Amino acid sequence: MKFRGGSLRVAPMAALQFLSKYRETGLLLFRASLGLIFIILIAPILWSGQGSWEHFGSAMGYLDFHSHYEFWGLVGAMAGCAGGALMILGLFFRIGVLFALVVTLVHLVAVWHSRGEFLVRLPAFEMSILLISLLFIGPGRYSVDKS
Repeated sequence: MKFRGGSLRVAPMAALQFLSKYRETGLLLFRASLGLIFIILIAPILWSGQGSWEHFGSAMGYLDFHSHYEFWGLVGAMAGCAGGALMILGLFFRIGVLFALVVTLVHLVAVWHSRGEFLVRLPAFEMSILLISLLFIGPGRYSVDKS
């Protein structure tokens, strides 16, 4: 803290320095919220049945897989939900992140080939960056498989 001109002035970084001891808690909150987002977005597809699976799996057409869309949709929905659950628990964390990343990258390719605006493409691109970052960071101290 510094006094200048009779007023109390706190340096911005010094004011937030206390948060550094909560780094692991922040990482837990980050990975749990991302996992929950994947479950909230993909679980309804998993529960809805073959029509939703086919629509979800049709994104594989942009990767030159032009058949068995129901199968690809079911596999993608299961991978997204499993990846979200594994991210929340921190159990087999990097495998869970890879599951979610594959689903996100397929979605990114499908959205990228659409003729929409750039802002429509941006969320999938941002999620890909977040998931790749989590691959490097790891689960942190608070995870099921840490002793």
